Amino acid sequence: MIKVLTPYLFSMSLIFAVWTAASLWTGPILIPTPWRVFPALGGLLQDVEFWGTIGLTLARGACGLVMALTAALILGIPAGLSPGFIRLLGPLVAALQSCPPVLWISLVLVWVGTGSAVPVVAVFASIFPILFINISQGCLSIDRRLLTMASLYKVSAARKLTHIILPGVTPALLAGLSYALSATWKVAAVAEYLGSGEGIGARIYWAYRMLDIPDLFAWALVLAGIGVGLEMSLVARLRNLAARFRTTTRESA
Repeated sequence: MIKVLTPYLFSMSLIFAVWTAASLWTGPILIPTPWRVFPALGGLLQDVEFWGTIGLTLARGACGLVMALTAALILGIPAGLSPGFIRLLGPLVAALQSCPPVLWISLVLVWVGTGSAVPVVAVFASIFPILFINISQGCLSIDRRLLTMASLYKVSAARKLTHIILPGVTPALLAGLSYALSATWKVAAVAEYLGSGEGIGARIYWAYRMLDIPDLFAWALVLAGIGVGLEMSLVARLRNLAARFRTTTRESA
């Protein structure tokens, strides 16, 4: 455990050292010192509304992620099994991938106004292309001899899906999910900043508008804490699982 935490502790110590030096250099008005920000962070942690704000942003991100994963599985598996299908969808996915989240945020604001739809759609549009590409490429890497043999022995579609396709797609899917989890909450926060009255992004926006710099830095620490927490609890595990699946696949081959 200590070995795992050491890089994070070192990084945080370096950040706080640079932060303190920058505050002493520029003055506490532009960059408040850590001992001014920590009381503001403590006040947030004691506020019941704070936890609701965190939960709302994470729920919006999770909703967009689940929608993107569902659509990527429904479209990515057939695309990976059919070269013609993937050629048809390729330009559309490339177009989606090239569009920045701010474009989708602007469109949803025009179509439905502010609210939960903005971060959910932004997360979906940002995450779907990478999941689709990973899943379809994972299907393309499946040994076609297994699928041919399954067809010869008249294996049902459900058994082919559960015993051949999904195990073959799993390493690529896990790799895509590790990226998706890292990006989801950041996209959701940006969408809330621009197009929602609630959530972490909205709180950051109002701290900026009110020029409450300690509160702004406190929310920055909250975002960094969420990122580190997701990295340690989920993202790192998904990467390790993906690496194990690849190793197992190579050994069995």
